[in-house]
Amino acid sequence: MITGELEDWLCEIGHIVVRKQAAGTPLSSQEQLIYEIWLLYTETRNGGLSQYFCNHGSEQWRCCVATALAGGVASFRPFAVRVDEMIAGAIDPYDALIEEGQFPDNVYYEYESSIVEELRAKYSTVA
Repeated sequence: MITGELEDWLCEIGHIVVRKQAAGTPLSSQEQLIYEIWLLYTETRNGGLSQYFCNHGSEQWRCCVATALAGGVASFRPFAVRVDEMIAGAIDPYDALIEEGQFPDNVYYEYESSIVEELRAKYSTVA
């Protein structure tokens, strides 16, 4: 799990990006990356990794993965591989993750700090 300082940074910068998006302003690639990681973090924190898939589905996941990899968040790749293994072949990834119990959340927490630390190192501020 991430430290309070890291959590504060992600929540603050995520809030800036979400407000910009809500105003209808197109997001830069940097902002889109922040948004994708913030969304994953927020949903997982509130209800587990399964909640992310319940609320946003596979299409959003694919967008998150592509954006994180294109943005150079190297620590995201092994996390994405593990998630993709858990949902491979599933008609509904939400159901597949629910069947796994606490394991998907533990996988997320294993990578969470590295992902957010790397994101902050790359993008400490948003213009």
